[in-house]
Amino acid sequence: MPTPDLTNIETLLKEEYFHLQNTIESFDSKSITIKAWSISGSLVVMGAGFTDKGSNELFLVASFASLLFWYIEGIWKAFQQSFYDRVYTIEDHFNAEIKKPIQPLQLSHFWSKRWHGKYKKGTFKVLFWPHVMLPHVFVFLGGIAIYLLATYHIINLRANI
Repeated sequence: MPTPDLTNIETLLKEEYFHLQNTIESFDSKSITIKAWSISGSLVVMGAGFTDKGSNELFLVASFASLLFWYIEGIWKAFQQSFYDRVYTIEDHFNAEIKKPIQPLQLSHFWSKRWHGKYKKGTFKVLFWPHVMLPHVFVFLGGIAIYLLATYHIINLRANI
């Protein structure tokens, strides 16, 4: 069996590394989009709850929608985190002190191993990372709070009714 060309391997690893960096950054972009949809959709529904024809239940709908977006973002962030093991492995390969030999083009293997080993079951923890739970948690809790306060007549949302 021929000896692998180290220069070719390192070129492939560099390409894989930069592809991973772009992929990880694209996940952050999508997370911002998820947050924007969550805020836009939930606050529009909440706003409808304050109108004369609105109902208190709209605040629960907004809370539930925000909760779903929060969960989607948590899963998305867990997907993203599953790429980091491969990034660290490639960095260790290029570290002069460590210089671990590795095979290029193993992205799917590493991602799957990390996803099934840690994040598939650990998504719940990811939900409570501050940069994941914000702003969803405020909309979620705020909607429930307004619903309860209005339902038990602690606040009056529709003075003309």
